[in-house]
Amino acid sequence: MKAVMIVYNHGITEEVDEALEQLNIRGFTRFLDVHGQGSDKGDPHFGTHIWPSKNAVVITVIEDNLVESLSEKVKEINADAEEQGIHAFVWSIDKMI
Repeated sequence: MKAVMIVYNHGITEEVDEALEQLNIRGFTRFLDVHGQGSDKGDPHFGTHIWPSKNAVVITVIEDNLVESLSEKVKEINADAEEQGIHAFVWSIDKMI
């Protein structure tokens, strides 16, 4: 099993939800109003008057065979809305209780 953490501009929440639904990924946890800044480019997302955008985070634990498909969906979303910002981080899960 793998954990996938998707960090994205809240403006593309619908696209992220559609990707999860298309892959039949039902279990996830979403964190709203997340503040941050990309390491390479893009504006800060701090939820302030100066930097009003905010991020959201979805964490899901999925079978290994779904990781590549979800990664491709994230790449597609990024290609369509690169200025919004989306990244996925994957790590191994030894056990889920």
